[in-house]
Amino acid sequence: MPGADTDMAQLRANPPVLMSEREVAAFLNICERSVRNFTARRLLPVIRLGRRRLYRRDAVLAALSKLEGIHP
Repeated sequence: MPGADTDMAQLRANPPVLMSEREVAAFLNICERSVRNFTARRLLPVIRLGRRRLYRRDAVLAALSKLEGIHP
């Protein structure tokens, strides 16, 4: 889908404050399974609302910064 690439590029450039698993995957340029694995390993903080998992953009960025410090 030609529009899907444009949507993902726009998402990476301007991510929302709260993101779904799919949006986090697009933002980090990884697959959704990796997002779920990182969440299960408690590397990414998540907000659970019923069946939905939402991720705060600032918390995702903070988790990445923390991981960079652990694995130089």
